[in-house]
Amino acid sequence: MSNQTAAGTIPGVKERAAQIVENADRLPSLPTVVLKLMDVVNSSGSSADDASKLIDKDPALTSKMIRLANSAFYGIPRSISSVSSAVVILGFNTIRSLVLSASVAKMFDGKHSIDMDRYWKHSIVTAMISKIIVRHLMSVRMVDPESAFCAGILHDIGKLVFSQHMPDDYAAVCDYAKKEGIPLIEAEDELLGINHEKMGSILAEKWTLPPDLGCVLAHHHDPKQAAEEASYLVNIVHLSDVIAHNLGCGLFDDEVCTQEAVQCRLELKIGNSDYDKIVQNVENSIDKSNEFLSVIVKS
Repeated sequence: MSNQTAAGTIPGVKERAAQIVENADRLPSLPTVVLKLMDVVNSSGSSADDASKLIDKDPALTSKMIRLANSAFYGIPRSISSVSSAVVILGFNTIRSLVLSASVAKMFDGKHSIDMDRYWKHSIVTAMISKIIVRHLMSVRMVDPESAFCAGILHDIGKLVFSQHMPDDYAAVCDYAKKEGIPLIEAEDELLGINHEKMGSILAEKWTLPPDLGCVLAHHHDPKQAAEEASYLVNIVHLSDVIAHNLGCGLFDDEVCTQEAVQCRLELKIGNSDYDKIVQNVENSIDKSNEFLSVIVKS
């Protein structure tokens, strides 16, 4: 490890990163429609009509919702022509995932120093794996599959803050991780003095995300640090993150991922046979991620 990289290649970078944290109130806020939709989803007295009326006010969101509902990603055997039908058939938590994903993609649209297609591919594949794991383990412990999907989509959101608000610096951090053969989160800690987990937790607090989702953003690299009530979900996303990297869905070629999945599998009670079935299911489903990417992120 060279002092030149740590001290000379990115002069003043820790101060610039600290400035972003200090001015966190200037980071993007979730659109009103998302905040209201989360309230609707969390309210036991809400109806599908309440959710569809909110989404119908946003033509672009409406279009994405209907296109994705009719895509191969969900494989629904009937045509869906309205938001209200999509909400009824897909359910509140699925709709929340879609709206959050589309809104975050729009909020962080623009110039980035990272490959955004690869960023979203990794996020979507991690989300799909999280959902598959939950469905496979439903008999062991109850976690909502769509909540796991949503957590997978958003787990690396802190990287987008670095990539957009300090693009040259973050490109250098990524290059350093490649050169040294270390995980990106280690390069962030060393060169920025803050990592994407911490930045994700800042966003989670700013956006008042549900506590379990915020815990995933803050601890998906180290599930042992998670609050007990969120531990199961954090372990799921951690394991999904590892599997996604193992399948070649990283932020860049040969991205190092040294997380230890053994303890995660113990926590989740996933034996070798179950693990092999999960990975096989993922490999059979991974192409569907392109559908979600093209509709929610690119359109």
